[in-house]
Amino acid sequence: MTRFMSIACVYLKQHFFMITWISLVVYLFYNTYIFYSNGRQFYYLRRMLGIGLCVSRGTATVLNVCSALILLPLCKKLNQILFRFLSKLCPGLFFLWLEKAKSFHMTVAFTLLLFGVIHSVSHFVNLWNFSRRYDEQREEINFASYKNENPLNLLMSLAGVSGVAMLCIILCMGSTSIRVVRRRVYNAFWYTHHLYLPFMVLLVIHPISGVLKEEVLEDNDASHIMSMKSNDTFVVPKFSAIKSKTWLWMAVPLTFYFVDLVWRIFARNMSKVNILRVRHMPGRIISLVLRCPYENFSCRVGQYVLVQCLDVSVIEWHPFTVVKVPDTEREFELWIKVKGDWTEALERVLLGSEYDTISMLIDGPFSSPMEGACKSDIAICVAAGVGITPFVPMLEFICRNPRSRYPGRIHLIWIVRSEQEIISLVELADKCIRKLRNENRPDKLHLELYVTNSRENDNTLDKATHTIQINDKGDLTHILTKDKVVVDKTATLYPKCKRNTLLDIDVRINKRFVKKSKKNEEIITLLTPKPKRNTIEIKLNKDTSKGTKVMVEEKCNIIKNYPLVACRIKSGRPYWDRVFGYWVHLYPGRELSLYCCGPKNLVKLLRIQCKNTSLKTKTKFTFIHEAFS
Repeated sequence: MTRFMSIACVYLKQHFFMITWISLVVYLFYNTYIFYSNGRQFYYLRRMLGIGLCVSRGTATVLNVCSALILLPLCKKLNQILFRFLSKLCPGLFFLWLEKAKSFHMTVAFTLLLFGVIHSVSHFVNLWNFSRRYDEQREEINFASYKNENPLNLLMSLAGVSGVAMLCIILCMGSTSIRVVRRRVYNAFWYTHHLYLPFMVLLVIHPISGVLKEEVLEDNDASHIMSMKSNDTFVVPKFSAIKSKTWLWMAVPLTFYFVDLVWRIFARNMSKVNILRVRHMPGRIISLVLRCPYENFSCRVGQYVLVQCLDVSVIEWHPFTVVKVPDTEREFELWIKVKGDWTEALERVLLGSEYDTISMLIDGPFSSPMEGACKSDIAICVAAGVGITPFVPMLEFICRNPRSRYPGRIHLIWIVRSEQEIISLVELADKCIRKLRNENRPDKLHLELYVTNSRENDNTLDKATHTIQINDKGDLTHILTKDKVVVDKTATLYPKCKRNTLLDIDVRINKRFVKKSKKNEEIITLLTPKPKRNTIEIKLNKDTSKGTKVMVEEKCNIIKNYPLVACRIKSGRPYWDRVFGYWVHLYPGRELSLYCCGPKNLVKLLRIQCKNTSLKTKTKFTFIHEAFS
């Protein structure tokens, strides 16, 4: 029973927002549906349209709420105001909102799309019923001009045209928001999302024509109904258009959004930056060092800015995390991964133009859920590739303030494809480790670096020769020679086995190192020769390309010049069960936050790992990630 309650609590905690949102949507739809299905003022309209009336009005209420809430996560200046109030009262709640803002926007958008389609289908049915069930006695309630009028004629009205236009807009925005389309054709996603403004205008105009009408009930409702039930008297009912409340729903969020938009546009015109230095880093990453002209520009650790290059596009703005926060000279640094048409165009502009002639604007900085890592007692950070950018300013912070209370302790794991990418961080990491050691705080930072590309790990063997021989006694010998270093391995084959058959061989390995040396894992791996050959010589061909030469030189520099960082470099990927087990053993019964920035596969894997670990152990993990795509 205790385990069941624990699983239920974890499930409710992880899905609290989704459960709350679904409950709210169901309540709004059901409440409106019941109101229109039982309301006396809708008796004649309900008799004409049937269930289509209740469905269309129920979905309309949900659409009003979705349209009002979908803009709130986009009000970035509003988030800054919230930070000033909540950072002192409840900072965890604020960072939770930032982490869930994107999910909130996507959930509300999906609900808007789903109920928009249902609303449109229900109104198509209503148009058919308006035509086929024309009320000749109460013509005021009719939308059609005569019985059996073509429903397409009704669709050409103001309400019909505006409704079809809104349906097309949300379908375009929804289809281009799919991950596959968004990643491959980002411009389509970007430009179609600018249709939100005509959508909001059409949303306010759509119900103005007053297609749906309700009966005007007098004070003596009871006698009026009795006269309707009896055949002696008949009172002609009066009808009036159902009053629209859409503008009430949209007034507050639209006001917030447009104030936020005008504020940001005004700030953008003052935020033209100067490009000071450009550096091309391994992994096709561009390092931009910029200077902001006005003195009030400040940035916190983990925040990001929106960047626009007028030489590339006058519309597109792209988010990038601030790697180096501004100092007294108002200089800050961005790392930009060249991936996509905009970044490729930016790379061409930077290579082919003088820095003084390039026009670049910034918007921000804006709050990010990664800010919570620098304010945590225990911060577990996992990054892959250029995803290290939110955590670089945190390393600089603890390097400048090694005895600061927050962050208390940092576990940083960085996964890269090649050791070249580590070069961009190795100097800062080495400086930070030495600084903490000098301040007697060596346990404040626990750094692990993983290199996943095995071919890059073979650089130390580029001049090595592998020789495998089988002599007359049946002994298998593997000899590796490199720079006066010889590794000799001898294994005995059972006499019952054929010499040329190497299947199901029990090998007893004796390793003799002529000279001790630090080598990678392949040196102590027995290379198995191909069948039906007694002697095999394997020579690794050296790639004489410029990239490989630089890579080998840089690797040697890491080992020689930065031994404190080099000893933390591991090959392959992390074994997450073992990593999480170490954290559980180190912090039993604690509530930990894991901050992740990387590709979606890593995000999905760590999210599941946090969930499973929280269920199986007393240590609870809260997963927080940042992704701009």
